[in-house]
Amino acid sequence: MATEGDRRRLRALEMMERIKRLDTEAQARETGALRARMDRLETEKQALLQRLSGESHIDGLEGAPYLGRFIRSIRSELDRISHEAAKLAPELARAEDRLRAALSEQKTYEILRLTRLTELRKAARKREATAQDELSLLRWNR
Repeated sequence: MATEGDRRRLRALEMMERIKRLDTEAQARETGALRARMDRLETEKQALLQRLSGESHIDGLEGAPYLGRFIRSIRSELDRISHEAAKLAPELARAEDRLRAALSEQKTYEILRLTRLTELRKAARKREATAQDELSLLRWNR
């Protein structure tokens, strides 16, 4: 039978694991939001590149003065997106590192709890086997 101290230790490990899981979930949400922003920027960039390749030709001379401004405008927007993505990339890398660390710590608590639980079960089985052996010896000696 597990002692009160053993049960308290198990409850403490369960609580630490639960707290760390909540922290991990928060880190995952933050990382997911950053990834979504990066994906959105990449989507915008691809749309602008398609627009640039599809709309950068003119059919008549009346569109010639506007073509240069259109191309500059698209390139300016592409530069803005690239700059924003470059600023976001290290932030995303740090968030992913924090997420990996949080997952690792959560897994550590889980492993500790499961190991302790296994040890307690083995000890209980051993005590039960010892008690059974003693009962068998007592019956045999009668």
